[in-house]
Amino acid sequence: MKRYVLWAILAAFLVAGPVGCGKKEIEALNTKVTLLEKDVASARQQAADKAKEADELRAKVNQMQARADAHAAEVSKLKAERDKLKRDLTAAKKKKR
Repeated sequence: MKRYVLWAILAAFLVAGPVGCGKKEIEALNTKVTLLEKDVASARQQAADKAKEADELRAKVNQMQARADAHAAEVSKLKAERDKLKRDLTAAKKKKR
């Protein structure tokens, strides 16, 4: 029984094998493959462009973050100086009395 099934499958391949694809079908498939390869190349180029743009934006974000951190440190210093001056002013007012 197993041999019969095996022979039937083999016979089907032998019958279908020579029929295969015609020249026109092969040319159509080759054309489709070429178009798909172009689409893939285009998609890869777009992905590379987007990756480059993302890297540039990351660099800008890092610069802006560094600038914001510097401003925050400066604000903190100025607040500390303001508080010190307020204390000095309060102390000076108390000495005047």
